[in-house]
Amino acid sequence: MTKARAAKPFVLGLTGSIASGKTTVLEIFKNSGLFTLSADALGHEALACAGVQKKLQKEFACHSREELARLVFKRPSARTRLEAILHPLILKKAQKLLAGCGARVAVFEVPLLFEAGWDKYVDMTLLVTAGGRGLENRLKQRGLTLAQYKARLKAQLPQEEKFLRSDLVIINNSTKQHLEQKVRRLARALNDIYG
Repeated sequence: MTKARAAKPFVLGLTGSIASGKTTVLEIFKNSGLFTLSADALGHEALACAGVQKKLQKEFACHSREELARLVFKRPSARTRLEAILHPLILKKAQKLLAGCGARVAVFEVPLLFEAGWDKYVDMTLLVTAGGRGLENRLKQRGLTLAQYKARLKAQLPQEEKFLRSDLVIINNSTKQHLEQKVRRLARALNDIYG
């Protein structure tokens, strides 16, 4: 309708635990024509910056992302320090990209949406949750052990609390085709209502 409306899209905050299917859901939204943005991708970009790398090496004495990941998931205080460095950079970049995307509807995937308090920056929240049947296969595809998965889960709110705080929930407990049908229906509804 107006230019101001186009400059600030309706933003759906997408979240879920590791290996729940968030990335697949984000890709389906993208293929459905919605503007998409990943906090993880922005985090990887930030980690690639020389200034950030220098700061992290000074702070944590780590020389690789894998080494840093092991450290921060072992020690909550290290994770808190890392988030204090990265989160402001990621949020600033995300807000700039969302404000200038020109889309009516955008999907912003943030694994720690509630934990970081970023749900206040989105218009609606969507939780993707998955049953445990295919969990081991999804973890293998990511190169994670069950122990690493459990350590990372401890850094997040319990699934039940995320469920209660979310506006919408997609349960990913069937085939990829079934998940795609659910997400495409939601994308159409968001476009119809907010587009």
